[in-house]
Amino acid sequence: MRRYVSLLVALVASTAVIVAPAPAQAAPWTPGPEIYDIVVTTDIPVTMPDGRVLRAAIHAPAIKGTKTPAPGRFPVILVQTPYSKTLDDLQGGAVPPYLVKRGYLGVVVDVAGTGGSEGQSQLFGSQEGKDGAELVRWSAALPQSNGKVGLLGGSYLGIDQLFTAAEVGRNSPLKAIFPIVSSSDPYRDLFSVGGIVNVVSPAGLLALYFGLRTLTPLADRGPADPVDALRLVLEHGLAGVPFELQTGLDILLQGDRVYDGPYWQERAPQRVLEKIVANDVPAYLVGGQYDVFQRGEPLLYSGLQNASVGRSVWAPMTKAQKADPRWQLKTGPVYHNTAGGGLEDIQLRWFDQWLKGRDTGILDTTKPLHVEETGGRTYDIAAYPSEESTPQRWFLQPGQKLAPTKPTATTGASTAIWKGFTVSCARSLGQWTAGILTPAYEQCSKIPAFSAPQPGDVTYDTGPLAKDLRLAGPIGLTLNATSTSVDTMLTATLQDVAPDGTIADLTAGGLLGSARAIDAGKSWPDGNGGYTLPYHPQTRAAAQPVQPGKVTRYDIEIRPAFSTIPKGHSLRVLIGSGDTLHLLPPPTKLLELALGVYRIQHNATTPSWITLPVAE
Repeated sequence: MRRYVSLLVALVASTAVIVAPAPAQAAPWTPGPEIYDIVVTTDIPVTMPDGRVLRAAIHAPAIKGTKTPAPGRFPVILVQTPYSKTLDDLQGGAVPPYLVKRGYLGVVVDVAGTGGSEGQSQLFGSQEGKDGAELVRWSAALPQSNGKVGLLGGSYLGIDQLFTAAEVGRNSPLKAIFPIVSSSDPYRDLFSVGGIVNVVSPAGLLALYFGLRTLTPLADRGPADPVDALRLVLEHGLAGVPFELQTGLDILLQGDRVYDGPYWQERAPQRVLEKIVANDVPAYLVGGQYDVFQRGEPLLYSGLQNASVGRSVWAPMTKAQKADPRWQLKTGPVYHNTAGGGLEDIQLRWFDQWLKGRDTGILDTTKPLHVEETGGRTYDIAAYPSEESTPQRWFLQPGQKLAPTKPTATTGASTAIWKGFTVSCARSLGQWTAGILTPAYEQCSKIPAFSAPQPGDVTYDTGPLAKDLRLAGPIGLTLNATSTSVDTMLTATLQDVAPDGTIADLTAGGLLGSARAIDAGKSWPDGNGGYTLPYHPQTRAAAQPVQPGKVTRYDIEIRPAFSTIPKGHSLRVLIGSGDTLHLLPPPTKLLELALGVYRIQHNATTPSWITLPVAE
């Protein structure tokens, strides 16, 4: 009997195991409603190890309908701004209220030497990363903090995130960053295009940065301490001598900062990407295909992905390389001033994943480079350049044609004339004014006289395409040309020409002939003796004069494109010698460039071509 009872017990037990209900599945992540209001505390001193005092503001969750701080501890979203935490608050806050109202503690700090903070402003100098690491530790120790910190912000604020993530070390409170429109190399992304100084963006940045840095202490510290505010105005203003004034003089006189050297290399986030990966700090990057940092944003992505598997941050990803979802990039047809819109849900999803330990699904991808094209088409890819694209040479042909077959004639060239300026309507009007003059570009592009090629320019067209042509990646243009001058200034624009003649600029690039030297170790070869991304050292020592009358090779970097040229449209390469107001000839180079006549070769002996990242 006892045996039968034992068997019966065992049977019941086994049946119970079989019919036991499965564990309840966690509910899918949703943004959820606003739980809190916000209470702001301003002008909080944060003392750095060397005695400098930075000033912060805290945006804390408050009990709904009150200004009483909510009980509990919250993860911190830290923002480092050079543009004044007070002005940021007036514009809606550097930390999105969307996050604070859903249980985040927002901290905004004026970067050293700006706003209400003491010290020397540096424009991405190495001290800012060290300050950022100290601010992470300070934020994590706040009474309302749960000890976990994320970084947020765009442009300057995004670049400082990268340097901070490189400085925090392993196992720090910093758990994730969200850099929006950030540079991999401010020298090449913003200041210089192939050795030609970009006039508009640096001038705007320097004026904005100097003006805000100098005057904002009156708003940040004036109400609390007018005397200290005046002291900071003087201190911040005098910083313009070693920075803005020196940079301006170097542009005028071809000084050291016109070249890529220690000053700019210290300020290039690409050099610290291995540290970010070693510190295990995930990054969600946001870029824009018409942004001032259009070139560098995908290079941040490929550099982080390469660092995660032990490859060089300067190399392209391989087609077979698996992408790590801890490092993602979202890019679309937006400008610098519009790239940050509509990101609240993605930010919340990213920070909930890393700072609150929730499975939000944002890591459930094998293709973490998210692309949106003009017109709304979206797709995801794993690699940069895209694993779906193949470098294809399209040759400049007689009759100003562009085709994937090599020309057969042994001679042939087109003439371009150096002007140093343009009166045409170019997307650069919007792009290099951070989107401010985009409406002007959109209007003037409708006027044929302004959008058509100008006298002295050369164009090469595919003619109406038989099928859609999708481009996904970096672009290299190789020109063989002669010149009558001892230096050259070449600009190139890739355009989509509609059947009705409407022209839309896709992307562009440029090169000063004396800056044509190639760094093979950082260039991306196309496998056929050319480049998908030519990298020029752009140092004073690497400068090479142009020999008049001799056929010289120029490898021009064209910023990447993620665009589809529709069937029936034409793809055009426009070659010129200026891009007003974006690119102007260096003043000290005017005599060397004057009266330049360029013969662009398009023959079998000395062919010229563009390497396109064609995605099937």
